[in-house]
Amino acid sequence: MLSSATLKSQLTQSELSLQPVKLLSQRDDYTTCHVFIPEAGVPAGGHRSPAIVLDGGFYSFFRSATDPVKVFSLLQKLSANGELAVMTPTPKGYAIWVAEPDAQLVAPQGQPPRTLPPSFGPANCWIINDRQPGYRTCTLRVPDLPDTVPGLAEGQKLFSLYRRETEAETALKLGSRLSQRGDEIVIVAAQQEYAICIYEPGATIAE
Repeated sequence: MLSSATLKSQLTQSELSLQPVKLLSQRDDYTTCHVFIPEAGVPAGGHRSPAIVLDGGFYSFFRSATDPVKVFSLLQKLSANGELAVMTPTPKGYAIWVAEPDAQLVAPQGQPPRTLPPSFGPANCWIINDRQPGYRTCTLRVPDLPDTVPGLAEGQKLFSLYRRETEAETALKLGSRLSQRGDEIVIVAAQQEYAICIYEPGATIAE
């Protein structure tokens, strides 16, 4: 189980250097397409890629994975490198997509240009590990709860510990469900456990 010592993290300014990820749970949560990605020094000036549309932006296909533990690792690395990433479920596992701000929509050969419907993503999710520097735990008072609860603090931004899960697949599904309903979350990924924390705008740090 994740103890306070294991979960020792601190949501301070370093959290802002991480990029959030989007955890999608259903095929109708996004729109698929193909895009052209400009790239200097390559033939044709870039390359074409499968992509999805979310929140008005394009995300090109990055990698597929069947192991949810690997998915957590990939999302952590992308986030730490400043990449905006999206995870979607597939029949055989998961697909990961990366934001392409310079991408241009292209139509399939022999077809007219498409008009893409609007597609809006879930709330942000930050995925960190239990060794991430700059994070700390705290005890929170949350409105409507009689007792204090454990949580994470980032300046004025507080996250309560919602649940601990031992299975990566369960943690991804729970994170997807919470963010889909509008909860901004942090998932702390330890070696044998995942702590899912929910943003609490009305919480205060217990004295």
